[in-house]
Formats: sequence, structure tokens, C-alpha cells
Amino acid sequence: MIKYFLIIFFIFISASAEVVVTEGSYTYTGEISKNDACSLAKERAKLKALEKVLGQTISSDEMENCSEVDGKTSCERNQFFLSSFNGDITGLQQLDKEVTTEKISSGEEVSICKIKIRSNVKKTTNILDSSFDFNVKLNEKNFRDGEELKIDIELNKPIYLTVFQWLPYEKKDFQVHKVFPNELEKDNYLKDRSFQLPQNAKYEIYFPNSSQKNSVDEYLVFIASKENINWPDKYVKIEELKKAYIKEKFIIYKYKEYTIYK
Repeated sequence: MIKYFLIIFFIFISASAEVVVTEGSYTYTGEISKNDACSLAKERAKLKALEKVLGQTISSDEMENCSEVDGKTSCERNQFFLSSFNGDITGLQQLDKEVTTEKISSGEEVSICKIKIRSNVKKTTNILDSSFDFNVKLNEKNFRDGEELKIDIELNKPIYLTVFQWLPYEKKDFQVHKVFPNELEKDNYLKDRSFQLPQNAKYEIYFPNSSQKNSVDEYLVFIASKENINWPDKYVKIEELKKAYIKEKFIIYKYKEYTIYK
């Protein structure tokens, strides 16, 4: 278990909020229930609301990769939570819900759930210094149980770096774990332009015992700051990490996703 996916932003709390109306739809067959399909349609509407206000999008390649592993519903919810690090959706009101049925070109009958919402989207991030940046690269995109993980980091200014592992499939325990700094790697102030993790440890990927699937997606969230922040070692949900993140100033995050196969 260990995870990673990439995106970057400096954060500063903003009081501005914007009211937007968006619509999301999901086409489904008997493989999932109507409730699940409409729930996913609402998540898509919420993603569109974030995109409208924040000006960021989730690429189709990202969606296709994780949907092959974790299912479209779980995948898009994961992407929503990560995207929402840059904004808060409040005062959400469902305006309309419509479920229709139609035949596609193959002759198969499918159902479509459409959800329209009105929401307040509050920006929580501003780019404060565009010259302050870092990039992350993993040695592999796909891992087998027991394989070694290495992380290459390129930066243009010294930073304090903290890395969290997010296990979205975890239901009974903590979903978010701090993996760097750790007992073997206590110094998280990066000064060199090129830096590789691990330094004094070994990172191995393990397939979760709790999963009945043949593959799972996991994420790493990289948070860089100008000052050293004493983050907790664990969070029950990714939303708790987000709440802690948006309280801080002058920080950047990136996330990187990878897949583990049995």
C-alpha cells in the first residue's frame, strides 16, 4: 500500500464564494442501482461546479485509468475529494432529478440519471508565488505486491515536504497515513534541486489483505510548505486532511495515483 497522484497549488484562504448551477448525468445498465447512478450524477455535477469556479479539470486519461480498477463511482468520488482541496462546496441544493430510458446503437436499453444542483463554491487557494514549484515522478505506474517504490522530486526552491498515503478503499481503519517524514527519515527540509525518496529507508508496495479485487488504486498526497508544519500521523478520512490543509497558508499540494495488482 502506498499512493500517489499529481496536481499543484499554493493555498491562501479566500472569502469569495460564487453561486453556480450545474448538471451531471450518468448512463447505466443493471450493473449498478439507480441510487448509485444518481449519486454519481450528483458527484459529476459537483465536479462541474468546482471546475467552473476554480478553472481546473480532471483529464479523461485519469478517469479511465482508475475506473478500470476501482469502478467509475468510486473513482469519480476520489477525484472529487482531491479536486476539492482547492475549494469548498456549501449550501448545495438539488434543483431537479430525472431518470430516463433509451436504446443505444447496439440495441441495448440503458437508463440515464440527470441531477441539477445549485451550490456555493468558495475558493480556498490562490497562487501566491508562481516561481515556487516542485514536480514528482514515481518509478512505476503499476506495481505488484512487494515491489519497491521510488520517488523523484524536482524543485526550484527549498521546501518542507510531507507525504500522505490515501487508501480510499479502507472502511474500518484510518484512510490517510503520513509516510514522510518518518522514524528513519526525520529531516523533511529539501534543499537540493533533485531529491529521491527513500533516503534511509525502503518503500515497498503491498496489496491490501482486505480487498477482494485483483487490483486497487491508491494515492499519495504531497504537501510542500515554506514553514515546517507538525501534521498528525493519521486521519480517518481524506476530508479531515482537507480541513487541516485549508487552515494553513503558503502551501502547495500535488497528488499521484498508482495501481497495485495481485
